[in-house]
Amino acid sequence: MLRPLVSKVIDAYVRSLLNEEVTTAAMEAGAWTQAVELMGVWLREADDDDRAAIRAQIGALLRKVPIAHLVAAMRAGEAAGEVVDPQVDLRSLVAERLAIVARERRDVALAKELLDRAGAMLGNQGDAISELAAGAGTARVEPPTVGLLLSTRTSESRRRGVEIAAGVAHGLGLLRPGSDARLVSRDDGGQGSVDEALSSLTAEGAAVLIAGSDREQATAVAKFARANAIPVLLVHPPEPAALDGAFVFVVGEEPARGIEVLAAALAERGAKPVALVGGDAGARKDAAASTPSAPAGAAGGAAPGAAAAPGGAGAAPAALAERGIALALPCDAAFDPRALRPPAVRGIILAGDAPCAEQAIRAAPRAVTLALGFEAAVPPPPGSLVATAGLFPFVAAPAGAQPPPGAGGAGAALAVWLATHPSPPSFWAALGRDAGVLAWAGVQRLPKTGTEDPAEVKARRLAAASALSSATVELWTTAAAGFGGKRVLPRVVGHREIEKAR
Repeated sequence: MLRPLVSKVIDAYVRSLLNEEVTTAAMEAGAWTQAVELMGVWLREADDDDRAAIRAQIGALLRKVPIAHLVAAMRAGEAAGEVVDPQVDLRSLVAERLAIVARERRDVALAKELLDRAGAMLGNQGDAISELAAGAGTARVEPPTVGLLLSTRTSESRRRGVEIAAGVAHGLGLLRPGSDARLVSRDDGGQGSVDEALSSLTAEGAAVLIAGSDREQATAVAKFARANAIPVLLVHPPEPAALDGAFVFVVGEEPARGIEVLAAALAERGAKPVALVGGDAGARKDAAASTPSAPAGAAGGAAPGAAAAPGGAGAAPAALAERGIALALPCDAAFDPRALRPPAVRGIILAGDAPCAEQAIRAAPRAVTLALGFEAAVPPPPGSLVATAGLFPFVAAPAGAQPPPGAGGAGAALAVWLATHPSPPSFWAALGRDAGVLAWAGVQRLPKTGTEDPAEVKARRLAAASALSSATVELWTTAAAGFGGKRVLPRVVGHREIEKAR
């Protein structure tokens, strides 16, 4: 209602009231971009006698604006390139607020961007921000601090990242009162790189890093860990060549392992040929690469009697066909139910996420046996197979969340999770939880004071790596109690059948 009146009121007193009210309304509505824009109008149109008080009011409001929106405002202001009196220019207040945030969080990347884009507006904070930016490579360890690197490069990595972050927070006990753990996080998107984000985390004092929602990121992080002698827990395995070194620990599992196990289980039941639905292309490629080669002369790898499905689906690679997988069906667009109707298909492996699995379950013929991969976070239908790893999955019956039979303390573990989450943990959340528990084992016994002394930082990182290697904890995604002195978490990937209702 008020927005059309902005900059159209002549009376100074009424104009000031209007600008304050419309800015406050935008803040209450969470319309952050508009709120920042209206703050600029309010400050610019203020009388000289009132400007100091209005700057103080706006400064207080800026503390409530999410940092991402302030960064966007700083970038937009630089692009505008206007030369304005600093007392009238909102950019100076935005820069001041971001400088405070950068110093509180020891955010090296933000400090460097502030210097590049708003250095002249930092005032008496300029020296501190310069020192922080210059310390991008400074070794630092703070009391028990764990760094988490997320990926925002694809929709899949973003989804996994959200789930991993929830699991890490649970593993560190951050949602329970009394936790001593400290978690700092960055993402590899935007204008930064993996190395810059990791350097920022180490500048904030992280003694152990958690990263790797896909192979590409995991490989880059492993390289950083070796170069900077800092222990890292990878939620997805890196390229095999990146596994060397005393600081690289692999918590995660190749998604292709679940596909292979389920394909073999379906074959044992005579439920083949099989359609593979969803999952990333990398998992399908890995599953094909790890299976035996098809006999010479196998045309296209399609199983006998299998027809190419409509909607862009086609025959599986020859190596997958050796496991009875005849069709590899994408699930990244509107799913075509006809893709699952070829008469030869007797089993379906659901390798995609929950929405993909739900579509495939609705479209599946009744006579087909379903097999749910690690990412199909949906209640498994009666008679279906589910991939297992340790206590995962916690969903064991259509009636609700249950631990697997004979899982011992899994019921208590699930109860603790459900006290703060609406649904059982996904596979990536369970991996994140295990990484969080192990990370805590690595940092909890470090000294309770921070240090930037290079020798001491090196010693503490070595101590954290040693603690990770020998830690004995209860994990969700493996029956093993830790790395056992090795660098890759032992894990048996299996399957179980969901009982049919009587």
